[in-house]
Amino acid sequence: MAMRLLWLAICVLVCCSAAITQTITPRTRQRTTEPPDRRTPADLWGKPQDSALPDDMRTRMAVERAENDHRKVLEDVDKLSALSSEVARGYHDRGRLSDEELKKVSAIEKLAKHVLTHTLGDEVEDKSPKPSNMTEAVDQMNAAAASIKKTMEAETRFEVSAVVIASSNQVITLAHFIKRVHNKTD
Repeated sequence: MAMRLLWLAICVLVCCSAAITQTITPRTRQRTTEPPDRRTPADLWGKPQDSALPDDMRTRMAVERAENDHRKVLEDVDKLSALSSEVARGYHDRGRLSDEELKKVSAIEKLAKHVLTHTLGDEVEDKSPKPSNMTEAVDQMNAAAASIKKTMEAETRFEVSAVVIASSNQVITLAHFIKRVHNKTD
C-alpha cells in the first residue's frame, strides 16, 4: 500500500513539473531597432517592408500607396454617383425598378460600404426619417450619393468628413429599404 502511494506521489510530481515548464514563458519583450519617431505608417500597420530600402524611399512608397488608395476611392465615388443617377432616372422613367436596376442598388450599397471603410466610419442605422415610398427613397439615395461625390472631390486624402460618413450610412440604409420594398411588391 505504501509503495503504491509512493509511486502515485512520484507520478503526480513528474506531471506537475512538466505542466509548470510548459506554462513558464520568457518575459523578454522584443523591441524595434528604430526609435518610434523614425517608423513609417507602414511599419505601424504591420506591412512587411524591405529593410534594405532607405527610410525616405519607404516613406515615399507609403505615401504613393495611400494616394493610390485615395484615387481608387474617388473612382468608387464616381461609380456610386453614376449608378445612383442611373437608378433614379430608370425608376422615374418606368415607375418601378427593373432587375438590372436592383443589381445596381446592390452595387451602390457595396460601394458606399467601401467609401465608409476608407473614411474610417462605422456602419450604423441612419437616424433620419424613413422615406414613405420608393420614389422618396430613390431620390434621397441619389441626393446622398451626390453629396458624397461633392464632399470627397473637395477634400484631400488627409481629411475625414462627417458628411461623407453620414451620407454613406444613409445610402446603405436606403439601399436596404429599396431592396426590402422591392421584394415586398414582387
